[in-house]
Amino acid sequence: MKARKIFVITISLVSSILSVGCSSHQTKKSHEKPVKKEVVMRIQDKIKTLDTAMSLDSNSLVTDQNVFEGLYRYDKKGHLVLAGAKSEKTENGGKVHVYELRKDAKWSNGDPVVAQDYVYAWKKLLSPKNATSNWTNLLILKNAEEIHEGRKDLASLGVQALDDHTLRVELRANVPYYKEILAISATYPQNHAIAEKYGNDYGKTSESTVFNGPFTVKGLERGSHKWELIKNKNYWGKKDVKVKKFKYVVEKNKEKAQKNFFKGKFDYARIGCFYDKKLASKSGFHHHRIPEISIICFNPKRQATGNVHFRRAVTYAIDREKIATTKGFHGQALYGIVPADYSYNPENDVDYREDAGRIVDLNKAKAKSEWEQAKKEIGKNQVELTLTLNDNRDYLKIAKIIKKNLETILPGLHIRLNSVAVNDKLTQAIDYDYDMYYRTWQPRYVDPMAFAVNGGIEHLKKDYNNPDYWNNIEKALITNANKFSRRRQCLIAAEKDLIEKDAFVAPLCQQENGYLLNPKLHGLVFVPYSTNYILRNCWIEK
Repeated sequence: MKARKIFVITISLVSSILSVGCSSHQTKKSHEKPVKKEVVMRIQDKIKTLDTAMSLDSNSLVTDQNVFEGLYRYDKKGHLVLAGAKSEKTENGGKVHVYELRKDAKWSNGDPVVAQDYVYAWKKLLSPKNATSNWTNLLILKNAEEIHEGRKDLASLGVQALDDHTLRVELRANVPYYKEILAISATYPQNHAIAEKYGNDYGKTSESTVFNGPFTVKGLERGSHKWELIKNKNYWGKKDVKVKKFKYVVEKNKEKAQKNFFKGKFDYARIGCFYDKKLASKSGFHHHRIPEISIICFNPKRQATGNVHFRRAVTYAIDREKIATTKGFHGQALYGIVPADYSYNPENDVDYREDAGRIVDLNKAKAKSEWEQAKKEIGKNQVELTLTLNDNRDYLKIAKIIKKNLETILPGLHIRLNSVAVNDKLTQAIDYDYDMYYRTWQPRYVDPMAFAVNGGIEHLKKDYNNPDYWNNIEKALITNANKFSRRRQCLIAAEKDLIEKDAFVAPLCQQENGYLLNPKLHGLVFVPYSTNYILRNCWIEK
């Protein structure tokens, strides 16, 4: 069995983190050479919020990862280690975990990080008032679902501050990937006094936020295009932090970002899944495949997109292979919501996607049949809808292929393309202000459950009302981790309901992550199966 697969099978972050270690820029060097104190990072868009309970966009998430810290963190080798917690004691067959918190952990304003900060943040995340999909990260907690749906009181949540430095966590079952969940920024603590002081303005600027991670944020205002991450003088592990300042610059234009990188203006720039052979051959360019997926989400509250036959028609009319062969695109067609090369069965070493097979594919006959039925039920022969996407030229190429597919195979359907800023698109999704939207999404832990309870679909728990689906998800959640095949069959059955029977979302492609990295920048580590990176142990030569 391959080491890569062992990592996924055991669902423990031990040795297969996606880091930059296979490239020449990461070597086991001593710090004999002088070290620069400042690094410049290109980011693709503005930060929406520093409130970990509300962060959804990748720009906010990658910042949260480096300025806050939870019970666990990733070390320089990519192992999961205790961070905000000093020790852990497991009880009740793995359902209860008691953490002794570090007494030297402090917020950037000098306040101690206490157990109540975790309790406050998790209850805030799970509050019925929180309209984001972030709360599903804590679905593993006892009573989390019931609380978010308003069926139980927040006081019944499976988290308790036994004293200032002792936190008791009770799970709904012995979940094998709980450590990965508790390393996600959505589960990080919040200074409850500061969060209460600023209310809805908490996290909107660097001045309305305090930090407990390796860095603090400086100079972030609403709509800022530049800000800095500054070494946190109150961070308990500050002796391990070598870089004093990371400067962040928003540069949406990818070609301009590339030019600035090769001019020495940037030390890191994410390129994404669109790049050409010329760029790929240059020194400093790196890439790896990740389980980042692209999907089409439908508004369930509108007449056409709320119709199951319409959604099936769209799903069967999409030529995923054509999208995957778009010039400059690096990825592969996706025939279910869970990507390939992601989760392996320890009993037979088979990839989940191989087990589940192609749930949906291009099928013009089915698409036309479903379209005719949809028109009868909608009561219209001509349907005009908008497909919303990021204001990105690369994604516009894909959207144009989708538009052509749909309008050719489904006569009478007319698609308008609407390009908006990513943060605006997320706001529209939360507010149901769309017909269909194109979205990319990546998991934060290694298990198909990440896609089953979220998958980048806003309001999935609220709007998808298939009881068979949720019964299978519940079975998968509480099934003993050792009964892997039984658990997997529950997840496959659920995926078929979501994608094939109800076409609640249409899968498109699985993507690669391309990026440019200064060969003198060492110690950059990626969160497993994600584009988020860890800056704590970075250092850069002069």
